[in-house]
Amino acid sequence: MSSPAARLRPARPPAVSASRRRLGGWARSLLVLALACAVSPLADAQVSLLHEFIAPDPAEDVSLATTTLDGGLPAAIQTPSGLATAPDPQRPPSNQQQVYSNVGSDAGPEASYEPDRDTRRPNVERYDDPFSPATAPFKRLQAYDAVRADYSLVVRDRGLKTLKADGSVAAGDEAFYGDISVDLVPNEPVRIPTVGPDTRLVRMHVNPDTPVVVLRDGADNWFVRGTKSARVRLVVQLAIARATFGSDFADVDWGKLAPYRTPQEASHEAAFRQVAQAIGISPTMRPRDVVQKMVEYFRSFTPSDDPPKGNGDIYLDLALSRKGVCRHRAFAFLVTALHIGIPARMVVNEAHAWVEVFDGSLWHRIDLGGAALNMDQEVDPSRPPYVPPPDPYSWPEQRDSGQDLAERTRAEQMQQGPPGPGAAGSSTAAPPPPPPAPTSTSDATGRAERTDVVVTALDKDIRRGFPLHLQGQVSSDGAPCGHVRVDVILTGNAAPHGVAIGSLSTDERGRYDGAVIIPGDFALGDYELAVATPGDVRCKAGRTETAAP
Repeated sequence: MSSPAARLRPARPPAVSASRRRLGGWARSLLVLALACAVSPLADAQVSLLHEFIAPDPAEDVSLATTTLDGGLPAAIQTPSGLATAPDPQRPPSNQQQVYSNVGSDAGPEASYEPDRDTRRPNVERYDDPFSPATAPFKRLQAYDAVRADYSLVVRDRGLKTLKADGSVAAGDEAFYGDISVDLVPNEPVRIPTVGPDTRLVRMHVNPDTPVVVLRDGADNWFVRGTKSARVRLVVQLAIARATFGSDFADVDWGKLAPYRTPQEASHEAAFRQVAQAIGISPTMRPRDVVQKMVEYFRSFTPSDDPPKGNGDIYLDLALSRKGVCRHRAFAFLVTALHIGIPARMVVNEAHAWVEVFDGSLWHRIDLGGAALNMDQEVDPSRPPYVPPPDPYSWPEQRDSGQDLAERTRAEQMQQGPPGPGAAGSSTAAPPPPPPAPTSTSDATGRAERTDVVVTALDKDIRRGFPLHLQGQVSSDGAPCGHVRVDVILTGNAAPHGVAIGSLSTDERGRYDGAVIIPGDFALGDYELAVATPGDVRCKAGRTETAAP
């Protein structure tokens, strides 16, 4: 069948972009050179070099406080999550990595976010994690702390302040490495990720050596700015208070929070009162108790195939119906928290969303759940997964936390074994070769085998940063291909080789039905949409036929 043609429209709001990359750890080896002379006095006075390989020993690096070859970073750091080794700062930027750029309306300081009513639980989300220990799915990419009259989210203070490296890791801090590739634009800020709120830059190495400054806005979004066009790697050491990732909100009074309270839209006040009553919170309670009740309430949300409606107000519809995945929970929490006087932010990346709340002394990261069923990520076994402190808040019986998602993803990929070379891909990297077109072969009995991939339903309104819902069937010689992965691929002038924007899975009947997110940085234009599968031991690889250009 011919591939559906799709015209990509700009998103009404900028939204998160979807991309991934594979990060390789740096294997450091030491060559011991020994000078050997001839043992016979009659032999020529010839000198030879003997090379002895000594396996890397990160534990020894920590005990000896060794550094990377350039002397700029510790070669390894001991963390509560395990031993992390430094990325090689001498390695140049690679096209096989996620590259952060200012392409896309959600990349710059003016980015905004608009809530939606698609409360279906996503199946697979593509994800890039540049940090070690690996923080998936909690890479902090975009944070919002203000709500407009139309419920779109923005950063209240967009002014950028310079962030300088301080070279220290304090008691109670956790240290991380970051390996981030960036396309610099002269004198323009480019958004980069961090590991959490109030992260500190300890050390930074730029390769190739290029003058850059790191900046942050009022919601603690990070940017890097240079004076010339260049693709660079930022190899950084970061530090953050461990309590940020798991500790109780301090038992303070409302007076302690008053200096951080900001005016809210008067048009939202009536809706807020209805939601506050449904949750059972009021200003007569202690802020700590308000936060606890809000976390319990918004964690009780469930995904739904039926969009919430009936109130003519998206905040009311989501909050009162208790429907939604991570982004819906975080949005409704933010509106509620700001109105009652709890300083808060909503944080999003390509795979997950959560909230941060401030008790006057410390920002706390709080996951409200609603994570995807799966996460499409290249797991690097050399990087330890981050192990957070215990969660101070309870979960409902049907928990769907981001931490659970990360652990499932890592366990599944470890069972499958390490990915082969060239497996990583992104919209900014050289795309992986698409799965082959349907082929006919014969098995041992001479029976013909052919895998057919068809699309039976597709959203008509296709916008950047929004879910694209599609349905279809995968079969081989008429028999269903159950539980195989299907990749959604867009091909056009801006992506002539095709870019996979997301993946779904078939059920036992070979049917797929789900949504993928159109990357926010995709160029506008006409695209051919294809769906492909790598197949499995029962079904061959196949894809929808691509229409002739």
